[in-house]
Amino acid sequence: MKKKINLLLLVSTFMLFSGFQKADRSKENTYPIVPLPNELIPQEGRFKLTDKVAVLTESCSEEVKSIASSFVSQVKRASNISLQTIQSNKAKQPTIRFIQQEGLPKEGYQLTVSTDGITLVASEANGFFYGVQTIYQLLPPQIYGKEVVALADWSVPGVKIKDAPHFKYRGLMLDVCRHFSSVDYIYKFIDMLAAHKMNTFHWHLTDDQGWRIEIKKYPKLTEIGAKRKETLTDYYYTNWPQVFDGKEHGGYYTQEQIKSVVAYAASKYITVIPEIEMPGHAMAAIASYPELSCTPDIKYDVACTWGVFEQVYCPKEETFGFLEDVLNEVMQLFPSKYIHIGGDECPKTAWEKSKECQSLIAKLGLKDDTTPNAVDGRKHSKEEKLQSYFITRMEKYLNSKGRNIIGWDEILEGGLAPNATVMSWRGTEGGINAAKAGHDAIMTPGAYVYLDHYQESPEIAPTTIGGYNTLKKTYYYNPVPNDADEVVKQHIIGIQGNIWTEYMQNDSRRDYQAFPRAIAIAETGWTKPEHKNWTSFCKRMITDFSRMDIMNVKACRNFFDVNIDTHVYNDTLKVALETFYPNAEIRYTTDGSTPTKNSKLYHNPFPLKGNINLKAASYKNGELLGKISERAIYGNLISGRYYTTTPAVGWTRGDIFGENNTLGEDKTTLGLTNGKRGNIASYTPWVAFPLNDKCNNEVVFTVDLGEAKVVSKVVFGTLYNPAFRVLPAGAAKVEFSTNGKEYKEIINTSFTREYPEKGRKMFTDVLSFTPAKSQFIRITLQSGGTIRNGIDCRKDNPTATILPSDLYIDEIEVY
Repeated sequence: MKKKINLLLLVSTFMLFSGFQKADRSKENTYPIVPLPNELIPQEGRFKLTDKVAVLTESCSEEVKSIASSFVSQVKRASNISLQTIQSNKAKQPTIRFIQQEGLPKEGYQLTVSTDGITLVASEANGFFYGVQTIYQLLPPQIYGKEVVALADWSVPGVKIKDAPHFKYRGLMLDVCRHFSSVDYIYKFIDMLAAHKMNTFHWHLTDDQGWRIEIKKYPKLTEIGAKRKETLTDYYYTNWPQVFDGKEHGGYYTQEQIKSVVAYAASKYITVIPEIEMPGHAMAAIASYPELSCTPDIKYDVACTWGVFEQVYCPKEETFGFLEDVLNEVMQLFPSKYIHIGGDECPKTAWEKSKECQSLIAKLGLKDDTTPNAVDGRKHSKEEKLQSYFITRMEKYLNSKGRNIIGWDEILEGGLAPNATVMSWRGTEGGINAAKAGHDAIMTPGAYVYLDHYQESPEIAPTTIGGYNTLKKTYYYNPVPNDADEVVKQHIIGIQGNIWTEYMQNDSRRDYQAFPRAIAIAETGWTKPEHKNWTSFCKRMITDFSRMDIMNVKACRNFFDVNIDTHVYNDTLKVALETFYPNAEIRYTTDGSTPTKNSKLYHNPFPLKGNINLKAASYKNGELLGKISERAIYGNLISGRYYTTTPAVGWTRGDIFGENNTLGEDKTTLGLTNGKRGNIASYTPWVAFPLNDKCNNEVVFTVDLGEAKVVSKVVFGTLYNPAFRVLPAGAAKVEFSTNGKEYKEIINTSFTREYPEKGRKMFTDVLSFTPAKSQFIRITLQSGGTIRNGIDCRKDNPTATILPSDLYIDEIEVY
């Protein structure tokens, strides 16, 4: 008996397609489709592909017939099965039918699979293409290969699917300016988008570190702007002066290459949106043509490091003429409705100093706001309004050519261009504000869908820009808030993941950062929120990893590992272990020995008792799935206890935001008492304290033990990183109290440090003293001294020669 079952249950179990499996009606069908269809009814039996199967495209358009032909070719390439393309089925042979009929959404399709055949129904070619992608995912992963694999189960499970996307815009952005990507990689990247039903490739082609598109009218853009003399090594704030590799880095795409990429993407129903940055992020262009800047007599170089630069386009007629010429050539290459014009991170320093800019501001009658702007609630300067003039002028030009602009959410500042679409990256507020004002918005907030952020422990991951966006956290992001009004719902048109490549030097690094999180974004873009389910997604991802292996995508494999965290449960700090691999066993040890399939089995979070060297691994059917995870955890008298600090915590709070993949501040973990010490790989674990004279250049930490206990030792860690204005503690004091009011000094000591010549270093200090009882403990950590502005760190403050150092602490332990 056929029956409709809950969508979240139908994918609760499924198999890996590998080896020879005979088509069997009694076999339980599984549906590892990513993104998940919005309506799926499982059916019994399977339809087997053989040389006797026909593909019928009667009454279909030539475009749909081309899609069917590509399907036939791919099946032949992977399985050596020769499907027969026919225009009528008089012989009544087993058939795959493509039926074109009106009434379905543009990207929607209906798929029916029975033991007798397959029927794919759609109105537009887009829908047929996505229906074929679903068929591919119902076949063995080897369908994505380029070599014949005969001994696979080339059959499709019985099913009825009615499907269409949740959002009309589903995209990924790839930055090719910080590190250039070959055309071959771009093709593979597009293949991954297409396989997961994404329809937009946002191509970031110009920036400070490189101009990557051939513009025939301005050859210096590629002769000069497409290459830089060297590239920053290590993390941006690791060293000052910064250290470079001494190797030229360059590359650009010819117009013929771009035409080929655009055509290839179009064959996969993907729109390529070019981004030409303005008015900021223009160093490569200004290095090529200095007259575009506000200081044309100065010679500039293409940027070799990352960040934001004061040199930006000067809003003069010469600049607008240049940009219009560039966009004319861009529009000839890209037929997309949208042209992305950047608009982000444009410092106004050059405009503030420029007589030409100030004259234009006066001519335009621009003035600083005296009341907040109605759209974003902020007061804007006249220079910010000049940027609005810049963006609006370029928008009018593009509108006159039948195109619309997309810009990063800074284009809201000073007034939004009339027909602009906003890409919200600095959180969600920009997109929500734009939507409320009646503008379309694409949600791409850094905290959830920036794929250059860490996705596993920074201690074992390659260096990247920072942050911490796990696969789980990315998956749970909902672009439309649950309490959004109808106007907002109407104008939030989609979601995009962004891949900024400062720290992605090669294809493997790009793959690692992008996948599998980009696939989570694809599911959010396609599948309605009420149908999404994390557990279901993970089960389907097992097969998708097999597909990526076959497509030579070097995805991050943290999915198969164990993540080690600590959380407070009922006032007790416990160790929590998690693997994303469904129904895997977690085996662990606490003595530093290597876990095996026979080691202790993890069931639930367990109390942290004493110092442990935890190692854990995931197993399935006795087989090790991933690599062994390891973390030293320090249980002590204040583990998991709440505390107060003076001054308040700064920008990084020590594993609090994003811990355990929650979408907000996690109240069950505490930055300084979570049992996990900091490291020099990332700022994520550290608790930052900005110091100055107002707080006596010290941090005062106070904790209540709950009752009087014997204490004999305090341990704390601080960071040395002068390039980031951070020095370790110069002195420490410990005080005891029985009532939390009157304190008695127990120990007061200063430290003599040996600093490395370069890089960062973590210092762990131990203060031992005569054992004594206390309920309240106050620990004061003094600043490590001052920083020489422009010598030890970048000169951010133009007037000060000496700056106070900040204090980064993790962990504080009491024994």
